[in-house]
Amino acid sequence: MITTLQETQDLQVKRTVSGSEASADCLRITLMGRTGCGKSSSGNTILGRKQFHSIKSPVSVTQSCEKAEAEVDGRHITVVDTPGLFDNRMSNDNVIDEMTKCISLLAPGPHVFLLVLDLGRFTEEVNKSINLIKKSFGKESQKYTMILFTHGDELEGEISIEEYLRSDSSLKKFLSDCGNRFHLFNNKDKTNVSQVKELLKKIDAMVKENGGGCFTNDMFQHAEVTIKKEMERIMKEKEEEMRREREEMERKYQQEMEDIKLQMENKRNKQRKTENRENRSSEKRRKRLRWKRSSERKNRKRGKKKREREENRRNDSVRNGNKNKKTWRKKSNLNQSQKKQLNKN
Repeated sequence: MITTLQETQDLQVKRTVSGSEASADCLRITLMGRTGCGKSSSGNTILGRKQFHSIKSPVSVTQSCEKAEAEVDGRHITVVDTPGLFDNRMSNDNVIDEMTKCISLLAPGPHVFLLVLDLGRFTEEVNKSINLIKKSFGKESQKYTMILFTHGDELEGEISIEEYLRSDSSLKKFLSDCGNRFHLFNNKDKTNVSQVKELLKKIDAMVKENGGGCFTNDMFQHAEVTIKKEMERIMKEKEEEMRREREEMERKYQQEMEDIKLQMENKRNKQRKTENRENRSSEKRRKRLRWKRSSERKNRKRGKKKREREENRRNDSVRNGNKNKKTWRKKSNLNQSQKKQLNKN
């Protein structure tokens, strides 16, 4: 869409910084998105001036909520830029705490949460971001959420944003969660004021669908109560789950201890049986040894007695032989009658 130079000059003249409180017709916008998605640059495009610090950086340039006001096309606009989601330098809890400050900065509440996303890297990003917004502001905040795609220059002269989104079926659910509300920005084209006008028209249509109201502090407090109850329910479920897991672990531990005791007892019994067998074998060997030694002693005694008997027999034989010799000599010297008498004796 081509915008004349006169339209650009007219819109720029209408945009002025306002230090006063927001009027009744003031449109209050909250910018949210991950680090490096063009969130601050989109805020500058809406305001028509370089208000928020915007550079290409892997870490979040915005560390706290920043508020700026201006008149755009005859309307009072208030924009709050929030810290980048999923920044390594800030935890999600700190980012959520900082994001919730936008409720008080935009009292009585923002009309729209603009979820800023890059073209081509938004499928998982949308899911995480929407869940984080719901976690921070409650499910009711989805009625006040619109997706703002950046880097629109990448589609110029090729296809429309509608055709581009239809080509990605995974985005349908995420867009549906936000009521199929989206818009495309080319932050490099500062003279294209029609993209800002078109965004404001879409926001007005969303506000009308929501009954002309905004996301109020009461909604936020109700969301906090709901979230608190949900957290308590989750904590109770977690505690119950942890209790069951603890009991299961204790049961497994007791079972393992009993198994270990049984294994140790079986091992001891096996060891005792082995020791008993060894003791019995040793006793048998000792008995055999004693029997062998006893047999050897008996054999030695019998051999000694046998040798003694043989020695006695030899001695007796020697004595008998000597006696016979003496008797023979005597007999030879005796006469016949004396020999008879000696033989009788």
